[in-house]
Amino acid sequence: MRATLPSLCAAFMASMYFRSYFGIVGPQLSQELKLDPAEFGDLASAFFASFSLLQIPVGLAFDRWGVRWPMCLMMTAGAAGSAMVASSMTFWWSVLGQGLIGVGCAPIFMGVLYFLGVSEPSERAGRLATIVSSIGSVGALLSASSLSWFTERFGWRSA
Repeated sequence: MRATLPSLCAAFMASMYFRSYFGIVGPQLSQELKLDPAEFGDLASAFFASFSLLQIPVGLAFDRWGVRWPMCLMMTAGAAGSAMVASSMTFWWSVLGQGLIGVGCAPIFMGVLYFLGVSEPSERAGRLATIVSSIGSVGALLSASSLSWFTERFGWRSA
């Protein structure tokens, strides 16, 4: 449990970051790729579409295999998606990358709750879930403040 809780906090922080980051880099990405408003909307929605579509399959995977392997595999897909968005030269490559980021973030909060629910007494699990959620929410702040500063100075791809 000692290493697991910090890992879950970091994963949730990354998930919150990726839920918010597109609001900062999206306009520059859109301008560089010459996206029209509909394409921009589709690209912004790709994350949330894949994220939401996977909620039931993720729950089933957790029931069958536990939390570790589904989360690891899906977070690896999310990391690949992040690299795809950063290197994208076309709309469709960006959409695929955004979708994979959604795949990577889909299991995280549910995984936190599932893991704590099966490994801790309910009273302690509730407190730990609150701690993970609080620490993880810093990811949204990081995407809003530091990412904005970094993007202005170094461009969206480096960010």
